[in-house]
Amino acid sequence: MLNPIARTTLFALTSCLMLLACNDSAPEPAAQSSAATGKPKPPKAATLETDMVAAVAPDSTLRVIGMHFALTRAPAVNEGLPINIAVVPHQEFSSVAAHFFGQDGLTLVSGDALGPVSDAKPEKPIKHELVMMPTREGVYMISATVDTVGADGTVSRVFSIPVVVQGAAPAATSAPAAPAPK
Repeated sequence: MLNPIARTTLFALTSCLMLLACNDSAPEPAAQSSAATGKPKPPKAATLETDMVAAVAPDSTLRVIGMHFALTRAPAVNEGLPINIAVVPHQEFSSVAAHFFGQDGLTLVSGDALGPVSDAKPEKPIKHELVMMPTREGVYMISATVDTVGADGTVSRVFSIPVVVQGAAPAATSAPAAPAPK
């Protein structure tokens, strides 16, 4: 059986993945090979750390740019927590920048801004570290605004990173033993 922190974290991640799946459309039929059509091959998919999960965003945003994150450990009240972030452009941009915002109860200690990063290449992750400090238990969202400059001009896109904070586990108390029946 999972401990309460692992169970809550698993629930939050499962909920995020279900939200992402809501806008998935049916896969497109396989296209002809790039050699036959004369079109360039699409770039290789980005390689991310195995423990990273996708931040929540509309499907239209995820086609253009993605954000992934990994918590280094379970969040706890009044303990700093580094969060590894990877912003993955799916097309070329002349500039990518991001700003992170926490809710009441979740203080961002460092890393609240990324970039601007010039000449962002498709499928090349832009890595960043964000450090947060939960001040109380609860379910929180870190909001991230990613600003891109490219062929479409300057566009801002919003991502959400869920964080479930639990208090310290209660210390085990030893109850006095009941007297043995005679």
